Amino acid sequence: MKRKARKSREDECVLCRRAHSDPDDYGQMYREDGLCAHEFCLYPAKGLFQRGTDGEGFYRFLPGDIRRVVKRAARKSCCVCRRKRATVVCQQKRCARKFHFPCGSERGCISQFFGEYRSFCWEHRPEQRVETHQDGDTTCIICMEPVEDRTSYSTMVCPVCKHAWFHRGCIQGQALRAGFSNFRCPQCKDGDRFLTELLRLGIRIPIRRLAWEQEEEEETFEELYETYSRCDASQCLYRGGREQAEEEGPWQLLLCSSCAASGTHRRCSAMGHTTGLWECDGCAGRSTASSTQSELVCPGTSQAALASSQGSPDAGGSSSVLSRRDRRAGHSRFLHRPLNPYSRP
Repeated sequence: MKRKARKSREDECVLCRRAHSDPDDYGQMYREDGLCAHEFCLYPAKGLFQRGTDGEGFYRFLPGDIRRVVKRAARKSCCVCRRKRATVVCQQKRCARKFHFPCGSERGCISQFFGEYRSFCWEHRPEQRVETHQDGDTTCIICMEPVEDRTSYSTMVCPVCKHAWFHRGCIQGQALRAGFSNFRCPQCKDGDRFLTELLRLGIRIPIRRLAWEQEEEEETFEELYETYSRCDASQCLYRGGREQAEEEGPWQLLLCSSCAASGTHRRCSAMGHTTGLWECDGCAGRSTASSTQSELVCPGTSQAALASSQGSPDAGGSSSVLSRRDRRAGHSRFLHRPLNPYSRP
């Protein structure tokens, strides 16, 4: 029982004393040298700054600084749960309320993830002051469930079109997946005023690409490691089709010796069983390919078969090979280290 309790404490965030790890609510969990901390608990913590260099600590928060802030807050009670280590402070003058980040979120407090990373309790939090009215029963534009009849902590409206209503949780989820440069009003598509207003109201908007763009990029990058397995001759003669091949013989598939992004069956390009190397037209060029193939093909090869071995531009052989090579070269330009979200200046 003692080991189990100690293990439970080791998995707790040192700032909020919770072991939850939902990245939408708590951000990433930092674990190093016996130290655990939620990403979203670090940014609004009073007196904690990103003093490390890129790649140092957790998003440049140093372990020593985290421990120092925790020690300083050891006797400061959260005004919501009454437990110690409350590191988030209301910025309103003469307000003494302190709270843990997740406790404050549940009680209606706001932490702004930009600029000075200010936080406010439920009494002093910024509110929307938009003159608008609802026509009958209004639903959230994201989940299509009913919203309150006025703006509040949990119900928001677009400050531009004033017709798009949504729950805080719904628009927060969309912001986390869209990223800073792609976050828009779901209805009027405004970006600037919409983004500024929701940042002020405590919506977390990370600096990154669309989540589905990242997944698409990763899937495409994985394709680069797959072995090419298709016959690209202008006329494939194999009964099994372009996608099938045999290990030996006339229906063995040879890949381009330069790019490995194009292939052909031996017989489809009129190559003998002793031919070991073959280049596609996109790599060898029209003239080079002609001379190379003349040396490689067996005696008596017809001009039609030779043309077939070189690939027909009309059939899209060379263009498809080039586009694949361009994609191979291009993806490396887009694979870079992710930007630090919510980075302090």
